[in-house]
Amino acid sequence: MILNEARARKILDSRCEATIEVSAVSGKYRARASAPSGKSRGKNEAEPFSQKGIDFSISFLNMLGQKLVSEKISFSKFGDLEKIENIARQFDKTKNWNIIGGNAIYAIEAAILKLMAACSKQELWKFLNPNTRALPMPVGNCIGGGMHVKQETLKNQKVFGAPKTREFSSEKADIQEFLFIPQASSFMNAYSANLHAYKEAKKLLLERKGWKGKLTDENALASTLETEQILEILNKVARIVEEKMKIKMRIGIDMAASTLWDGKTYSYKNPKKKLSETEQEAHVFRLIEKYNLFYVEDPAKENFSEFSELMRKKRKDVMIVSDDLTATHLELAQKAVKEQSMSAVIIKPNQCGSLIEAKKVSDFAKKHNILTIMSHRSGETSDDLIADLAVAWQADFIKTGILGKERFAKLHRLLKIERQMGRR
Repeated sequence: MILNEARARKILDSRCEATIEVSAVSGKYRARASAPSGKSRGKNEAEPFSQKGIDFSISFLNMLGQKLVSEKISFSKFGDLEKIENIARQFDKTKNWNIIGGNAIYAIEAAILKLMAACSKQELWKFLNPNTRALPMPVGNCIGGGMHVKQETLKNQKVFGAPKTREFSSEKADIQEFLFIPQASSFMNAYSANLHAYKEAKKLLLERKGWKGKLTDENALASTLETEQILEILNKVARIVEEKMKIKMRIGIDMAASTLWDGKTYSYKNPKKKLSETEQEAHVFRLIEKYNLFYVEDPAKENFSEFSELMRKKRKDVMIVSDDLTATHLELAQKAVKEQSMSAVIIKPNQCGSLIEAKKVSDFAKKHNILTIMSHRSGETSDDLIADLAVAWQADFIKTGILGKERFAKLHRLLKIERQMGRR
């Protein structure tokens, strides 16, 4: 496949923030892809856009697109995406794409990958892996807090000439995501179970006056309740759904603990408390045992030894999931495996700004019996690429949220793939 055109433009993501979309053309075939953006980002994550701004990233992509077209660089298989990175690295040798932006590289690679599949007249998942027969199980964000909710403030009367602002700790939960992970015989059944769980959770929150109509960035219910009150609701919802649908409902949390770390302690606001590293570990284990948590993501700051200690003491059936710790970087994933710091890893292709590296992380994890979770971002677009990647790369789970058009794009794509496989 030879490119006839590759152009970038600015669009808005689900948070109405600017991101990049790339359209690519070869003959009569056209493909389009866009990059998401995260809110809580690990320190090792690629810069989403150039330090000079998104407009510089777009200008660079248009220059790169012209180069790919004029030099008639061919693309026929996934590994050919490395040709894009080799050219880009001539201009940006920084580890995390500071000059160009990881989202820029991701967007053009994603568009060209889609175009290769279109030109071969195959579904993308089948183009990447014609032999796969497995679909991931959904990890659904039902109730949320943390950085996914904008903290409201109240301005009181001026004191000594300056406005006094007070944060209301009860406006949001400390933990970023409260999750449902169904164990079902089909993706369709798991998808339906999460939708039902969302409705039941909403009812219970309204009964307890724990929800004021606000949603998180991922369309989860932005609860005003405390962590343990929410976990009680999740367990109650799980029992309701299991009884009605005969599907096992497991629950989990994404603590995004790096956002709680103030440099000295883990600082909680709802209710207010400060925990040392040792106290945080005890807190995590207490929640696991009391509420039978199956999935615990980022339970500590970006510190391998803290994760390793949690791994050493946890039950075998509990997933300790690394996101910020590894940031979809192969070098960090290798260190996490060596130090036994995780039993599952989040794969976010734009987190490293390279589909090639994301695939290496996925392959490495599977080789070492680490579960893989393909994941969306809080600032999403309607692009459905990660659904095909999750199937082709045989991810164990996919994290997409439960409601919202950007979340439905991925979920409905997986439902379509399930039909294409003849599995329902």
